[in-house]
Amino acid sequence: MIKAIIFDLDGVIFDSEILHQQAWKKVFERYGIHLTKNDYLKGIGISDLDFLKHLVSEKKIPEDIEVFIKEKRKTLLEISSQAKPIDGVCLFIGELSSEYKLAVASNSDREFVLKLIEKEGLSKCFSVILGFQDISKPKPDPEIYIKCADKLGVLPDECVVFEDSPTGIKAAKNAGMKCIALATTLDENALSEADFIIKKMEFDKVKKFLGF
Repeated sequence: MIKAIIFDLDGVIFDSEILHQQAWKKVFERYGIHLTKNDYLKGIGISDLDFLKHLVSEKKIPEDIEVFIKEKRKTLLEISSQAKPIDGVCLFIGELSSEYKLAVASNSDREFVLKLIEKEGLSKCFSVILGFQDISKPKPDPEIYIKCADKLGVLPDECVVFEDSPTGIKAAKNAGMKCIALATTLDENALSEADFIIKKMEFDKVKKFLGF
């Protein structure tokens, strides 16, 4: 029996993956660094630290990555007002909150997560909101989802996760949870490890999957 639903933020509640790319571009351009579209695609769903470590390993950026992380998070907050919610998701979250315990679990900066959630008046819907500061190992490690379940007072197999990336799906499945993938950011073929895939927030299909 499903008792809780956990949402990733970027690409699930908000169409905000593009803002991360824009923030990184602004930062890198200050240092004369220019990356390809494919470089940025590899960063979807993973932590800032893991993204930069990958770029360092490919010798595309200098090794002083803490400077980049600090500047990116500041830049991201500056453009956060541009984030738009996925069509219909706010009403759907409100509806789900009357039946399930809800949480947000994101690899993003908690301040950024809270700013977006509060902007749309969704704070009251979520019992738990976690960002990268709340964990020691980011997705694809299952830590953030296991911690969410613990804070919600439910078992992992009583949770369903909404994700939009292979990294997030792997984290949810490794935590022992069901996962619904949204093909809002990546092609459906990249999301094949999920239990259920939808192209948008197709509410009737989701309700049927949940038994709601």
